[in-house]
Amino acid sequence: MKTVRTLAITLAIFAYGASAVAADSRSQTIKSHAPKGITAAFYTCVDIAESDTIAIAACLSAEQTRQDNRLNVTYKALLGKLTPKAKDALIRAEREWLKFQEANGEFENSIYGNETVANLQLTQNEMFRICERANALGTYLIVADMQ
Repeated sequence: MKTVRTLAITLAIFAYGASAVAADSRSQTIKSHAPKGITAAFYTCVDIAESDTIAIAACLSAEQTRQDNRLNVTYKALLGKLTPKAKDALIRAEREWLKFQEANGEFENSIYGNETVANLQLTQNEMFRICERANALGTYLIVADMQ
């Protein structure tokens, strides 16, 4: 009898958990593995888009542009705070990061393929990497401001 009760409770918890996961919005699912810095506008856009892949692609493209702009602004601000030697090191690091970004995109493209959903995933991955790089440069800018 105890085994039956334990099994029933386990199944009830599983069913509740599955329904809770199913109730998550698309933005909540993305947010659960997104880096800090992705804008609220993106999450709102994705929820409004629902399952419209063209609208989702537009949301991703707009957010990628915002993240790229954030990266560029942070990069320029950081350059303005560094010594000549540190500037050169940052410029080299940024060039290498761009090469990595390109090579990683080629690799991911070979894995994901050319399906519409795959293209959305590739764009999201690239957007996340840009956001992560902007976050890293933002951290370096804080350190540079303290010196």
